[in-house]
Amino acid sequence: MIPVPTSCRERLQPRDFEFIVAALAGQDKGGERFLTELFSEPGSLNAILDHDRLLRAVLELPSPLAISPELYFYTIVRRSLKDAGIDDVEIADYVAATLAENTGSSLCPGSSGKMPDADFTYHVDIIEKMNEASPTERFFLEVQCGNRFLVLTGLFPRFLERRAERRGAPGLNYYEGVARSAFLLAGRHPLAEEFAVRDIYRRLGDCFSETRRALNRMADEMLFLGA
Repeated sequence: MIPVPTSCRERLQPRDFEFIVAALAGQDKGGERFLTELFSEPGSLNAILDHDRLLRAVLELPSPLAISPELYFYTIVRRSLKDAGIDDVEIADYVAATLAENTGSSLCPGSSGKMPDADFTYHVDIIEKMNEASPTERFFLEVQCGNRFLVLTGLFPRFLERRAERRGAPGLNYYEGVARSAFLLAGRHPLAEEFAVRDIYRRLGDCFSETRRALNRMADEMLFLGA
């Protein structure tokens, strides 16, 4: 069974909260206590994670090991989507969780990045397996397909474009459509209710093109993958 990515906000680690306090409160002990009290309140935590000073601190990190991939990706994905007019915390959280799940710390500052070439055949195999899958298996394949091509179209659009130019393979727009359809189909499956993803898949499918373009800009401006 392929796991459905969970919320980045629910997977933040103690080192993440220590980093947030240091970034926002500095040496102010009163501010440190105040922030710590707010961490348990979802609405307050969302506001804290949206803070400009926290984003700057994350982008200035010399090493990805200081924080979890969940905090790293949530802060930059949330800001990138907001700048693109997608002010939806749950979409940002899901997209960030997908990037953290599929790339880990390999795309954080100080890494050489994780190129998609070696895994691409496996990605395409997922599409082919859907035709022979049982209804339950199909749901997890649709989720996996949507997530994998969210990463590819969002972070590695040039890889898909070069592949289309050199091999006559389908291009970026094709795989964007594959990912969008996968999320919309998965959202209509009965298991979507069990995993509490029915609504988020519908909304993500509806704004997938805008989300993909926002991730393209994020990759160019914050990750510098060169892929």
